[in-house]
Amino acid sequence: MAAEETLEDRIGIYDNLNDPTPSWNRPGAIATATASMLLISSICVLYRLYIRIYVVRAKGWDDLFVFLYMISGLIGGVSLCIAPQYGLGQHFVKLELSDIPSYFKVFYVTNASYTMSTTLIKLSLLFQYLRVFPDGIMRKVCIAMISIVGLWGTAYSFMGWFPCFPVSGYWNMTEKATCYAFGSRNANEFFVTYVSHTTVNTILDMIVFAIPVPLYFQKGTVRRTKIGLVGLVIMGATVNAFTIWRLATIVEHRATTSPTFDPTWYSPISIVLGALEVNVASIAASVPIFWPRLKARLDEIFVTREVTITTRNRRSNRFSEEVGARIELHRTASEDAGNRWNRCPSRAGSESSQSRLAEPKAAEKKSNHYKDDYILDQVDPLRKKAGAFIVESEIVSEGLRRQKSKRLSRNRD
Repeated sequence: MAAEETLEDRIGIYDNLNDPTPSWNRPGAIATATASMLLISSICVLYRLYIRIYVVRAKGWDDLFVFLYMISGLIGGVSLCIAPQYGLGQHFVKLELSDIPSYFKVFYVTNASYTMSTTLIKLSLLFQYLRVFPDGIMRKVCIAMISIVGLWGTAYSFMGWFPCFPVSGYWNMTEKATCYAFGSRNANEFFVTYVSHTTVNTILDMIVFAIPVPLYFQKGTVRRTKIGLVGLVIMGATVNAFTIWRLATIVEHRATTSPTFDPTWYSPISIVLGALEVNVASIAASVPIFWPRLKARLDEIFVTREVTITTRNRRSNRFSEEVGARIELHRTASEDAGNRWNRCPSRAGSESSQSRLAEPKAAEKKSNHYKDDYILDQVDPLRKKAGAFIVESEIVSEGLRRQKSKRLSRNRD
């Protein structure tokens, strides 16, 4: 490629019209990937802001930058979703002349908002780290990175929003305008601008997501914090994977200029990867804020409380008037064999209730009820306790094993 070769010179120098259509070029794939991740990112950011502002009431600079990112991300996401209507995913030479300015207008907004979003989300994370590191060397590292990211982001964001003077020269190639960087007509300068931005962006992402890692190895770091750091590093690795992949696609086609200048055909994969990158980064910046609150709410919904009931045999403290010995509250098999039970059929007819005491009369039953040990303890807890006897009942159900239930009652002397 000649050093002075322009973008217009590279249009149509290679016939790629018969190349198979990549899956990234399909309008449905572009819209689905972009809209779904944008929705998840927006929900996470809004929930984070709600927790910070209305729950813990501890808003800070990191919340301001993540809010600005959300606005920038929405602008870029919407413009990317509508870009296929103006030719994104098609061959540039097949576009109508009237559609070319419209496509470059949409791409202008998408690219400029992307450069701004990458800056804002990094600043949000770095200001968030300042809450974790109140002093020491790591705080100085965070402050230094804020300065570097701020300068880098300001420079490239300015080049993104003002690629030409006047700006309309970016989408109107017939207009006389001074263009540079993202708007340059020179193929080499155009390529270097995109590669330099993506390369530096990848390096900064690696540094930003690596800053909290030393906290994992500090003594006294609780297990919950370590788990959160592991999750942050995993999401950070995902972000870096997207940026490296995006860099590879830009280098492969020299920022859509090789083997021919076909920006609508070669750019979809790079643009979508950029959108996925910033959306995942915003999720990584938001989850640590709202996760403790969300986990507590989930525990309230899904918690299970178990109650275990155990039984045991006991002896009565009351002496029998007839034998003067303690009565064991468990009837033996020989006693059961010689004893006749009063049977009361159940309502369904499949169960029978067996009781060792005759069914009392209504008046007697009412009187005995109010002499129940539990009720008397509630009325007069300081009363003199008497001996106890056991009322034992058992339920026999067809198809089920035999079960016994015992209730200890006390009578006053």
